[in-house]
Amino acid sequence: MRVSDRPAFRPSRRRGQNFLVDRGIQRRIAQAAQLPPDAVVLEIGAGTGLLTEALRPFASRVIAVEVESELAERLRERFVGDDSVTVVHADALALDIAALEVSDYHVVANLPFSVGTRLLVELLESSAPPLSLTVLLQRDVVERACASPGSMRLLSVIVQSLARPRRLFDIPPGAFRPRPKVTSTLLRLEPRPLDDRDRVRTLRRIGAARRAFGQSRKQLANALGAPAGIAAALETRGIDPKRRPETLSLEEWDVVVEALACLPTTAAAASLAT
Repeated sequence: MRVSDRPAFRPSRRRGQNFLVDRGIQRRIAQAAQLPPDAVVLEIGAGTGLLTEALRPFASRVIAVEVESELAERLRERFVGDDSVTVVHADALALDIAALEVSDYHVVANLPFSVGTRLLVELLESSAPPLSLTVLLQRDVVERACASPGSMRLLSVIVQSLARPRRLFDIPPGAFRPRPKVTSTLLRLEPRPLDDRDRVRTLRRIGAARRAFGQSRKQLANALGAPAGIAAALETRGIDPKRRPETLSLEEWDVVVEALACLPTTAAAASLAT
């Protein structure tokens, strides 16, 4: 049976599937990715293949990853004979990118709502992150990723520590089928080049933020678990221990790490060393 003869695929609410059907927006996404001519693109959640098709003129190869077996089969039929498109039937959360035998790659994707944030963080935290990410997410997730001190969240600290995020443009619910209840936003990220020393510092910063944002309604010293001497150590370094975690900049999180590291052996200090 040809793809065109098959009955329409029913998107899964459980997987947060909302297929982008506006071809004009698909072309805008492909252009916004700013791909070099020799780019290898990893498209997560390829779905019906419309974005895959839009990406083909901009890349030398597109690896289309799809978790639904029926959709993966339809993708293979759609791009049969096209050596520039490789279809991979896999769950992106369990995908072994090294097994794809690509060293440098870019991610362009309409990420499923249900796992989009997790996928974004895992890609950025991987030992071999992509050269760039151009991803479609819920607008509120993108706002958290790009937030400034005063409205920072843990996602803000993670994303901005590992990449340079840039919000591009919003996409209305009517561009999708089924129509979601929220507006989506295209986010572009350029991972920061980190040497071993930078990576250690960055992971410690994220570790301190992860601890504090677990108790984000509390003042900073209490959110960190109130280890003995932390309030004084913060004050000595110019950080008010009564501030809320969401008010701190990335540089101030590094000062928090220094304050924790100077304390006697505590659970908080030990957590930053792992």
